[in-house]
Amino acid sequence: MTTRGLSWALIALAAGAACNKVPITDVRARFTLADVSWFAEEQTMFVFYRVEAEQGLGPDSVVELTYRSDDQDQSWTPILELATVHTHLPVDCGINARCGSASLPVALPPRQVGVRLRYHREGEVTLDPPVNLNLVAEGPPQTSRSLLVYGVFDATNTQIQWRARHQFPTLRNEQAQELGLRRRFQMASPAFGEIDTDAALTNNPYGYAFAPACPQDLQPLGWAPIETQDRAVFDGNQLPLPASVSPVVCAQSTVTDAKGSFVAAALARKNPEVEPAFPTLRSPIRQNVQIGFLLHPCERTISDVHKQMQIQRLGLQTAQQICIDRWQGPDFATTLAATFRKTLDEVRVQGKDMVLTLALHHDDETKGLARVLERALEEVLVVERDKSTPRLSGAFVLDSYAYAVTRPQVASLVLWCPASLRSDLDEAPNVSEGCTVLPDNLELSLGPFSVANVPILPSRVQYLNFIKKYSEAQTGRMRTLTFRAPERTPLSENIALGDFATATFFNNEGITAAPTDAFSFCAGTPFGSAAVFKTGDEMVLAALADLPSFHRATPAANYPLGLAWEFPFLLRMDYEIVIAGGISAFSVTAPFGVGVPVGTNFGGELWQREAFPLSEVLLQCRRFCDHPTFDSAGVYNLNTDFVNGYQNRCYRPLFPTRAGGGFPLDP
Repeated sequence: MTTRGLSWALIALAAGAACNKVPITDVRARFTLADVSWFAEEQTMFVFYRVEAEQGLGPDSVVELTYRSDDQDQSWTPILELATVHTHLPVDCGINARCGSASLPVALPPRQVGVRLRYHREGEVTLDPPVNLNLVAEGPPQTSRSLLVYGVFDATNTQIQWRARHQFPTLRNEQAQELGLRRRFQMASPAFGEIDTDAALTNNPYGYAFAPACPQDLQPLGWAPIETQDRAVFDGNQLPLPASVSPVVCAQSTVTDAKGSFVAAALARKNPEVEPAFPTLRSPIRQNVQIGFLLHPCERTISDVHKQMQIQRLGLQTAQQICIDRWQGPDFATTLAATFRKTLDEVRVQGKDMVLTLALHHDDETKGLARVLERALEEVLVVERDKSTPRLSGAFVLDSYAYAVTRPQVASLVLWCPASLRSDLDEAPNVSEGCTVLPDNLELSLGPFSVANVPILPSRVQYLNFIKKYSEAQTGRMRTLTFRAPERTPLSENIALGDFATATFFNNEGITAAPTDAFSFCAGTPFGSAAVFKTGDEMVLAALADLPSFHRATPAANYPLGLAWEFPFLLRMDYEIVIAGGISAFSVTAPFGVGVPVGTNFGGELWQREAFPLSEVLLQCRRFCDHPTFDSAGVYNLNTDFVNGYQNRCYRPLFPTRAGGGFPLDP
């Protein structure tokens, strides 16, 4: 190796090593960038460089350039002393680096180009890297020029930001900017109207220089020219109202090069015009009136302490009582149903939906009595299910034993508790089958208990075993029991979803769309999985997430909107227990209600709202949907339009603003 490739520090250390046996230290001097590009269209050669060294660089260190063409022979000269075509700002790369750029007038292709670091302008020690040399021949402006110009719009589609984009074979736009290159460009004579963009954008995604001048049939805007050395500039004017329907604005762009000025047409395409497809689905959920009944033997006592627990849990202190001593009679179910209907009709005049709350206190282990009650509920509930408000939403049964409903239509309308067959609540898992409850606070701590083994809705055996083990004082008490269900209008329609769930279309809520419209569904947003739509001759029912692809494949003019329900009502309980002498209150929810993903907190504020906001769930593009758009970082993506890029992806664009400055994010 010759000394030409060593730094001063290495030379000094080498000399010291010879005399004093000091070890040589590598200062890691290297060029990380030495790129040269020559453009035949511009007769300009661009040089970009970056050199780093841990030691040896000082104020007198310089980067030099040499090149040779058929008509020029430039000897080694410091780059900063050469006259440039464009502006090149000094770049501070730190004390251990030198970097920058240059643009030189070179008429013919350079055949030999060298870049090197001279550690001291008066010294002989240099670092000579290999150079990446790119020769860009003449051709279409969008591929053969070092700068192209295009326009974008703000969020309102009324103000234009004109942008210049550096275009080098081995260097990105942002890198050229960071290395000090600045290009001046001017925009003049903007006009709006229709342009054959299919032809203008063929192999030319920015539409730059699709023609030498803008088409003459466009409507001139009459704005004054604007000019800048920044990479982007806003035109201070706003588009007039007649330009609202125009998809593009065309203007004359002028950029400089070693030959002089290059003038060509440049396009600004409007952003897709996007809005919530259905901003808010007003909540039909209202609190229901509870109609309570205590069903128990009147001629004997089974367990008074257990019966009092059932009464307390359901708030049946003043409820109507029904004697079940003759439950085996042939007409008992019909008589029971008639009693329910009579009370329903009396309460119906209040104009509110209702829920039956039934305490079934008995000792029939054959389950015959439960089957009779199930038959009576079927006579009442099925008729009520599709009525308009005021109607009976469903029924809640607190039985003395666990019981599984056998009639499909009853199973979808009745919550029957308890569900666990275990006799000891201490053995109950935190998430038990059927009649489980979830706390609003999933981190809830109840001392030695979990929500599953607190006797909130137990069987008689579970309750008595708990008292025997802990005491009646620790069984707790129900403070409030509320039921919420969706109201139904005369237009409401139910569509079954399996054995339990139902999709309800309440009051002609729906989305209208043109065939050219496009949609974006944002997965993971609240209520996104609860909403459904129907369409087509057969009224196909589908999740809202399927609407974007459905509309693109088979466009419809109207999409009725509904909500999917896992159960006809939502049961909420406020409960308190005594732990270590202190009262601990908490709220729980039976997880039946609006269909949501697993893991959602059913008991939270989510289902207490007055509306189901869909503004961030489903977005609809009504115009310019095939235009490029901005992503959430503010990058303008030429190959991602709304139609193809956002069917199942959140559309959250960050549009340019005047306050954003003249150097937008444009990799």
